[in-house]
Amino acid sequence: MDWYVLFKFPHVASAVIWIGGAFVMIMLGVKAERAKDDAEIVSVVRQVAWAADRIYVAASVATLLFGLIVAWLGALWGNLWVILGLVGVAATIGLGVIVLTPRAKAVEAGYKAGGVTPGVVALCREMLTIAKFDSVLLFVVIADMVLKPEGNDWAVLVVMAIVLLAAAAVWLTPVFRKPAVAA
Repeated sequence: MDWYVLFKFPHVASAVIWIGGAFVMIMLGVKAERAKDDAEIVSVVRQVAWAADRIYVAASVATLLFGLIVAWLGALWGNLWVILGLVGVAATIGLGVIVLTPRAKAVEAGYKAGGVTPGVVALCREMLTIAKFDSVLLFVVIADMVLKPEGNDWAVLVVMAIVLLAAAAVWLTPVFRKPAVAA
């Protein structure tokens, strides 16, 4: 066994924690949405925000750091799949920090000020919608890491691009077309 394998394990393990936890929380949000239970939707989003601060951010940073170490140890920097994976991880971390975190803080502030109000519920629904796209992005990064496409693997690259574009059209376009909802 070598250093590459030793660092690959925590890279994969932290990615599993990150995507697994996020997927479960999204499914809980979908369950609450289908039940039309506003209080439950707010509860799920507040739990996601709690988990993000304590689990998801740490897991995403660990995934990135161990991935960088593995890429260095394996001399993988020239591979397209490594570059795409880094771009994908950076995009999802950026989406979390720039888009979801401010909304999570607004949900918490709105909830503390007035409980389960229509504005808080609308913001929670918006966050769940963005999180659905983020999960698709993470699954595309996982596909990239497993399939390891290079420039001549155009079919894989096209499918990955179509999946991302379709997810953005379904989940991001409606959110960013309208002004943000205030809690």
